[in-house]
Amino acid sequence: MRIWLPYVETGTGTDVFTKTLADSLSQRGHDAQITAFSHWWQYAPWRLRLVRIPDDTQVVVANSWNAFAFKREGIPLVSVEHLLVLDPALAPYRSFPQAVFHNTFVRYFERRSAAAAEITVAVSEYTAGQLRRHVAITPKVIPNGVDTHFFRPDDTLPSADERDLVLLFVGTISKRKGADLLAPIMKSLGPGYQLRITGEQDDAADLVGIPGVTLVGSLDRTRLRIAYRESDLLLFPSRLEGLPLVVLEAMACGTPVVASKASSIGEIVSDGVTGRLCPVDDVESFVAAIRELRENPERLAEMAVAARRTVETGFSIDRMTDDYLSLFERLTLPGGRIA
Repeated sequence: MRIWLPYVETGTGTDVFTKTLADSLSQRGHDAQITAFSHWWQYAPWRLRLVRIPDDTQVVVANSWNAFAFKREGIPLVSVEHLLVLDPALAPYRSFPQAVFHNTFVRYFERRSAAAAEITVAVSEYTAGQLRRHVAITPKVIPNGVDTHFFRPDDTLPSADERDLVLLFVGTISKRKGADLLAPIMKSLGPGYQLRITGEQDDAADLVGIPGVTLVGSLDRTRLRIAYRESDLLLFPSRLEGLPLVVLEAMACGTPVVASKASSIGEIVSDGVTGRLCPVDDVESFVAAIRELRENPERLAEMAVAARRTVETGFSIDRMTDDYLSLFERLTLPGGRIA
């Protein structure tokens, strides 16, 4: 099967998702072709109608912000929703120009894509609910998946009771991701804890000089896996997520998660089983959860095993690819539009 996966860089995880799915499809023997477009195209996606698609394309898979622009006569279109920016939960964490763009233009683009596509896919039950409320469509849910063959534990590393507890934060240094909570959490924890933060150091200036905090910069995929493996906990105080790949990657490496009880995160992290879920913005709850796990290394080890098992059984790239291939096969049958 020949699948075209065009994407515009919108900062909602589209690029990682697209490359991961394309690689997996290719490994299954399918012809999956990616075309990437600059993020500037998100402001005028209708012009992408002029782009020539690869010959003999059988299915097109695109991000919901601009999927309508890639619709071609006679070729099924799958629109994928990664994070619905129309969600009111995002309102406190965006600028006025962003709010205008989202509520005016993106709302229009989302509805056009929903109308043009044979089917819209949501990456989580939470995201599906937001689509029902704000775009008035009922999508199919296919949760994100990660490569569990690549992201896997390293059992040779020392346990947490032999050293400081190592926390890891992966993501953009933004309020939506809860980056403003990192400093108060670390200050409250005190000695015996390390926090490693990925990303651009210029964005993390407020964290420079805090005891125990290290800025490790941007990491490629291999170095990111090392960072997951060397960490005891992923610290994830995000306030809104579609379905976070970072959490899945960490758990696949056997790293439990201390995260906010927000949006879709509870669909991945089971409180007390694969990590801890804390009330949004509650610094002391995060501190208490981290300390509790530091004082109970046996429980932390059990969570590591459970985290890995959760991703293997429910969020692997193999499972996600199976689901998409099943969908593609149904769409390419005669009269294959799915209600």
